[in-house]
Amino acid sequence: MRLPTKLTVSVLCLLLNMSLTTEVLGSNTTEAKTLASVVPQEKITKPLEKSIPITNEKLKEGSNIVPGEKAPIAKGIDEKALLEKAKGKEKSKISSPKGQQDKTLKSVDNKKKSELVAKNNQEGLRVSEKTVATSKEATRSPIAGHKGWFLGIRGAYVRSGILELGYEFNDTFKLRLLGQIGHYNRTYTRDGQRYDRVRIKPQKVGLMIDWHLWKNGLRLSGGLSYNFDRIHLSQAIVGTLLGQPANIYGTISAKYKYRRALAPYLGIGYDTGSLGNSGISISADAGLWFQGKVVSRVNLTGTGQNNATVLETAKVHTMNLINKNKSLKNVPMVSLGIRYLF
Repeated sequence: MRLPTKLTVSVLCLLLNMSLTTEVLGSNTTEAKTLASVVPQEKITKPLEKSIPITNEKLKEGSNIVPGEKAPIAKGIDEKALLEKAKGKEKSKISSPKGQQDKTLKSVDNKKKSELVAKNNQEGLRVSEKTVATSKEATRSPIAGHKGWFLGIRGAYVRSGILELGYEFNDTFKLRLLGQIGHYNRTYTRDGQRYDRVRIKPQKVGLMIDWHLWKNGLRLSGGLSYNFDRIHLSQAIVGTLLGQPANIYGTISAKYKYRRALAPYLGIGYDTGSLGNSGISISADAGLWFQGKVVSRVNLTGTGQNNATVLETAKVHTMNLINKNKSLKNVPMVSLGIRYLF
């Protein structure tokens, strides 16, 4: 039995529609499963209850939302918290330069403070050093040295005067230029003859250096002088001289000078500091001039004055009178004087 043609066509169309519907539903289910694996379940299931405005940029992206409408916001998201967070970010962006400036100012202030502290420490160190130096000066002996020029005058035990001009470099060293002049008489005896009027004339110009070893008044002095010292004698011979009668010699006159023109000096001394604020100090010296031997020129008034042998004998005799005397070879010098410091 055959079915009518129209009925057959209707049945076929119905079956075709059912198969298409099944395929569409299957594809929708697959897409839903895929979406569920990407998006968290909470965000899918929570209903949308708030909305936010949609800008034209969203429309450019192909959104179907009409301008002016609000896009939905997921439930549970705090809009106020989001706004406050956004405001905080804007404030931080605005205030960050100021914060940086504050930090810079603080670092500059700290640097200035550290520099000021270092400067104060240095000044304190200098003050402490000055205090220590002052205390050392205060505890030092009152005969501490004077830096600068000084002029002095001294008297020696051998009836001579010494004038000096000097410069004190520091508490250790001084330099002195001095001149000595004077005269005195001595009595000497040689070969049975007594010479009562031996006249000695010290005359020197020298340069001295003083070394204060312990930076106080006590010093070691050394120097060199040009020696103009002269010795004179004139004595009538009495009795006999070297086996010859006195009338052969008559009166012996002799003039002496030292063989060496330069005479070194070595001694010790003591200088006080300024007496009060007067600039006056006291100086003392004790030492030796190493002058050496003399040469002489002799004249006689006796009958043997033209006799070469007699003249040579008299010359040797008078030279031994001086050269055998140690106090005339190494002349002591003891002096005391004052100085004016300026």
